[in-house]
Amino acid sequence: MVVLPRHARRRGGSSNNSSHHSYNLRRDSEAYHGHPHYNAPPQPLRFGQQSLLLILFGIGLGYIVTTYMSGVSPNSISANSLDAIVKNLEEQRASSGGDGMFNNKSNQPQQQQQQQQQQQQQHLSPLNMMNNQREAAALLRGDSASSNHAMYNHRRTSAKSAEEEEEEDLAAGGDESETEKVHKTNYISEVETNIKNDMEDEEDSSEVEQQSSVTVEQQSDAAVNKQHHHQTFAEQEIVEDLSDAQQRFIETQKLIASQSIPTPTNPHVMKTPNLPDSKRKKILITGGAGFVGSHLTDKLMMEGHEVIVMDNFFTGQRKNVAHWMHHPRFSLIVHDVTEPIMLEVDEIYHLACPASPPHYQYNPVKTIKTSTMGTINMLGLAKRVKAKMLLTSTSEIYGDPQVHPQPESYWGNVNTIGPRACYDEGKRVAETMMYSYKNQNDVDVRVARIFNTFGPRMHPNDGRVVSNFIIQSLQDKPLTIYGDGSQTRSFQYVSDLVDGLHALMNGGYDMPVNLGNPDEFTVKAFAEYIKDMTESSSEISFLPATKDDPTQRKPDISTAKRELGWEPSCN
Repeated sequence: MVVLPRHARRRGGSSNNSSHHSYNLRRDSEAYHGHPHYNAPPQPLRFGQQSLLLILFGIGLGYIVTTYMSGVSPNSISANSLDAIVKNLEEQRASSGGDGMFNNKSNQPQQQQQQQQQQQQQHLSPLNMMNNQREAAALLRGDSASSNHAMYNHRRTSAKSAEEEEEEDLAAGGDESETEKVHKTNYISEVETNIKNDMEDEEDSSEVEQQSSVTVEQQSDAAVNKQHHHQTFAEQEIVEDLSDAQQRFIETQKLIASQSIPTPTNPHVMKTPNLPDSKRKKILITGGAGFVGSHLTDKLMMEGHEVIVMDNFFTGQRKNVAHWMHHPRFSLIVHDVTEPIMLEVDEIYHLACPASPPHYQYNPVKTIKTSTMGTINMLGLAKRVKAKMLLTSTSEIYGDPQVHPQPESYWGNVNTIGPRACYDEGKRVAETMMYSYKNQNDVDVRVARIFNTFGPRMHPNDGRVVSNFIIQSLQDKPLTIYGDGSQTRSFQYVSDLVDGLHALMNGGYDMPVNLGNPDEFTVKAFAEYIKDMTESSSEISFLPATKDDPTQRKPDISTAKRELGWEPSCN
C-alpha cells in the first residue's frame, strides 16, 4: 500500500470506475516514487554504530558501579591486585556464612554477628566516612589521587580479614604447631599495634589540627579585636576632627551669610540682615555687574533680599560683584537679555544696555535690540510671574532740548537718524512698550529717566565726561572738550541714584520720573574744577563738537520730590 500526499488523494467512486481508479493509483504511485518528499515503505530495523556505542557505554557504567560497590577504586585495579580482590570477595563470602549476601542474621553464629556489628561501627566512624566521601568525590572527578586511599583501606581490610581467619582457626582447634601459633599471635599483635598506632596518629593529627585551628582563630580574633579597638579609637578621633571642621564650616557659612567678602574693588565689609521669608524678596537685576547695577545690588543685599544678577559682560565686569559671589542669597547668571529666560522673581530692575556714547555707538544694532527685544523679554517675564518691573530710561530721550530744565512732560527734540538715535530712540520705544504692557496686560511698571551719574566702579575708558577728565588729569594729558565748553551738564553721585531707584520701585507712582542732580555746570568749568582737585599740569584742549550733542541738560526733579520724597544728598 502506497501513502499518497493529501493533494493527490481521491475519494472512492462507484464500481464502474474501479478500474480507472486503480489505474490512477498506480500512475500516482509511479509518479511520486521518485519525488524527494516521497515517503518510502518502512525498512526493517538494523543495528547501527550508535546502538553499539550505547551498549558499550552501559557495560562500562555497570562495571564502574559494581567496582565501586565492592569498595575498590577503578584507578587502583591492576594485574597485581586482582588476586587481592578475589581473596577479599572470598573472605566476605566466608564471613557471611556461605549462605549468600541476604541470609537472615538470626541463623548466623553469635560471634560472627558481633564481628559484623563491630565492622559496621568501624565503617560508620567519622574517619571512614570521610575517606569514603573522598573516594566518592575522586571517583566522580575521574581523579587517580584516591587510589592510595583505596589501597590503604584495602590493606587494612585484608589485615582484618586475616586476623579474623586466624581467630576462627584457633577457635576451631586446628593441628598447627606451637611455633606457628606463636608466629601467628605475634603477627596479629603486630597488625593490631600498627592499626592502633595509625588510628592514634590520625586522632593526634586531627586534635593538633583542631588545636591549631582554634589557636589560629583565637589569634585572628585577638588581632581583629585589637584592630577594631584601634580603628574605633581612630574613628573617634576622626569624628572629633570632623565635628571641629564642621563647626568651623558652620561658623564660616554664618559669617559669609551675614556680610560681603572684602575684595580689591570693594574692600569695605557690608552687613546683610536675615529677613523672614514673608519680607524677603527675590529680585532680578539685568546688567547688575555694571556701574550702576553693582551699587544697586549692594543696597538690595544689605536689605536682606535675594538678588539675581544677569549680565553678558559686554560693559559689565565680574569684579564689580565679586564680593557677593560666596553669599547664599546671591546668584549670577551669564545671559544676554535679548534671549528669553525663565525665572521666578518678585521684582525686576531692567538696567541692561550700554550707556556711554563710545559703547552704544560701537554696535548700534545690538544697542537697539537690547533696548527693544530685551525689554520685551523682561516684560513677558514680569507678565508671567506677576512681578513689578522698573526700566532705567535716560535723559537722552529729550535729545537737544528746547525746554530748560526738562520736566517729565517734555516730549523731547531727537534726531531719529543721528549717531545717538540707536540709544535715544531705543529707550523711547522701551518706554512705549512698558506702558503698553501696563495698559493691556496690567503689568506693574516703573520708569526712571536718569541724568549724568558718576562714582566708584566707573570704567576708566567708557568715554563719559567725568571719567575722561579724571584719567587725563592724572596722566597730565590735555583735557579734551568737544565744542567751546559752554554746554551744560548736571552730575549726580551713584548712591543718590540708587536711592532714587529704590524709592521709585517701592513707591506707588508709576509714571516716568527724572532722577538727577539739578546743580548745573558748564563743561569748561567742570574741567577746570577737576584739574585743580588733581593738581594736574594738563592743559584744556578744545575739539570740534560732536553731532547731536545736547547744549544743555538739567533735570526738573519736582515730581521725584513730590511723589517719592527723594532728592540728591551729594553736591
